[in-house]
Amino acid sequence: MDTSVIIIGAVLLLIVVIPVYFVIRANKTDKNKINALIAQYSQNNRYRFQLIASQNHKALAIDPQNRGLLFMDFNLKEPYVAFRDLADTKGCAVATDNPHGLTNIVKKVELIFFSKNGLSQGNDILFHDKAKPYIVPVYGYEEQKLAEQWQELIHRYL
Repeated sequence: MDTSVIIIGAVLLLIVVIPVYFVIRANKTDKNKINALIAQYSQNNRYRFQLIASQNHKALAIDPQNRGLLFMDFNLKEPYVAFRDLADTKGCAVATDNPHGLTNIVKKVELIFFSKNGLSQGNDILFHDKAKPYIVPVYGYEEQKLAEQWQELIHRYL
């Protein structure tokens, strides 16, 4: 009887420990990727990025003093990284592209930045594009909500 209890306990322990191990390992790998990209885009320590938010294999880092923004998306085979210098930025807005007549399907979500003279600056941050080959399934509506949350974070530092 003691042997069967020990075997069942060991199996249950393995069922709990193995997934936790893989989650911790994936988080550590993501942190290492984020730190490497932050170091790469710091431009010889001109920008000192602080990780503000990380969700759905996307990360946002801001340098509030030197006004730099770094967006990282790890859902693609090659990470998508966008850097923005916020020194001449007045604000940003979330833009979406839906098929004509369908409001529940989102094809594209991006953050559009406006310069202090009111015009779009051109190098916007692409949150979601249905045409891109994502490794993990990404849903446009969730990405739109995430972009809106991060828009508020960006406005807080402008």
